[in-house]
Parts: sequence; C-alpha cells; structure tokens
Amino acid sequence: MHDALPMISIVTPCLNRSQFIEEAIQSVAQQDYPHVEHIVVDGGSTDGTLEILGRYHHLRVISEPDDGLYDALNKGIRLARGEIIGQVNSDDFYANYILSTVARRFLDDPELDAVCGGATAFGENSEGKRVTIADYQKPHHKELSFYNITRGVPIINARFFRRRVYERVGLYDTRYRIAADRDFLLRVALAGAKSGNLGCPVYHYRQHPGSLSISGQSVQRRKILSEHLSLAERYLHTDGVPSKIRRYCRFWHTREAMAGVVLALRETRYLEAVRYGMRVWRYDRC
Repeated sequence: MHDALPMISIVTPCLNRSQFIEEAIQSVAQQDYPHVEHIVVDGGSTDGTLEILGRYHHLRVISEPDDGLYDALNKGIRLARGEIIGQVNSDDFYANYILSTVARRFLDDPELDAVCGGATAFGENSEGKRVTIADYQKPHHKELSFYNITRGVPIINARFFRRRVYERVGLYDTRYRIAADRDFLLRVALAGAKSGNLGCPVYHYRQHPGSLSISGQSVQRRKILSEHLSLAERYLHTDGVPSKIRRYCRFWHTREAMAGVVLALRETRYLEAVRYGMRVWRYDRC
C-alpha cells in the first residue's frame, strides 16, 4: 500500500545547530505519513550536531563544506527521490500530522504543482516560554501571489512542490544568501505554476539571534534590504518582464529603499540614508 503513495522528501540544511536540530528531526519522524525520506545537508558542524544526527539512523546525512543555506538546499533537492519535496530549517519544525494532508491534496489534484499551509513565527519571553510573534494562517497568506513574494511574506517552508517544478524553473540562485527563496518563487509564479492552499497550520519559524531572516537584528535587516533591492532591480532591468511584475517590483523596491532610509537615519548613518534615497529616485520610474 505504501508503494502507491507518493514519496515526500524533506530537505534540512544545517550548520552548528545542536541546540535546535533534534526538534526539527522529530517533527518529521513523528509525522502520520509512511513514505518519507529526510535528507540533512550539514555544512561541517563542529558543535555536536553530527553526533545528534548519528542517533537517527533513518536520516540521509551529508556533511561537507557548502556555500551557504541555498547551496545546501540545492544539494538536498538533487538527491531527493520523492515526487513531493519540502524543506524544514534546522531551527524550525513542522506542525503535527500534516504530511498525509499534503500528500492527499496532491493526489486529489494531479495538476497541482505546489501546496501551501499556514505558518507561525515564535520567540521566547524572559521566562523561556514560547510566544507567537506572527501568524500566517489566512487564505491570502498562502497564495503563490506576486504580492506575497515581493511585498508580503513568502513562507516558503510552509510550501511543498512537485519535483517537476524544480525541473522546470531550476534550483535556488546561490548569489542570493537570504532572498533566494523570493527569487525562486518569482520564477515559479512566472512559469504559471498551479498552487493550492491547505486549511491547516504546517510550519513553525523560530526567531533567535542566529536566525537568517527573522533574527530581529539591525545588521541582518540591512543585509535583507540589500538583497531585496538587488533582486527587485534585476527584474526592473530585465527586458520582457510583464508589466504587472515590474509594477510589483517597483513598489517593493521603493518600500525597501525607504525602509533603508529610515533605518539608516535612526542609526545616524546619514551617507547610507542618502544612498538608499538615490536608489528610490533612480528606479521609481522603471
């Protein structure tokens, strides 16, 4: 009976995550779906992460140097044997009992290229209790829309894709250390992929100082702004991009540049504020 079910491959990029990796592993191992492979692509951890991974014999573990998060994800996707592919970060975890729902949604509609469920972001208060920071459960949060990809929250870890999507649009562009998920989703949306929504929470993002995208730190925020601006400018410079996409990218670019102005002024980095302002002036008519 298991052979009739599509295999789901879950890819986890990892580097020195001994504090969190076990919860990520267990959130996959304790799912209600029998046909799962979990691939962990480790970048050469030295903090005890590999010892933890070694206790879980069902994992497919690769440990070797890589060029960051998205290079690791690309390695895992290339190795994946599943018809359906998802990704869980080493510091996050899946909700309980969701993989059977994911598989059923794909089985019910063979034309679906992707599905997306709800996501939450959480942190810890001074007492160590988990507190929800953001909640993305409404139907519009889950759409594969240009608004969500650019100006909204892409919640890519709450999304699952058929293998054919990667074959059609390619893998992550490793030039982007943070925004490669938005670039990938833009390519998926531009390819006309059909995406469906799941009426349940799927994913839990953890905010902590080492988080790549939701650490809350000013330095990380500046890196995110820089990549978002570069990605938007790339699409604004590219010939043949549909006018609708150019419009979204222009709005996104203006918003991120103005956020950079405000952040720089708040931190008394006046020359940087001027540079952000010049980027707005340069691209607001593209």
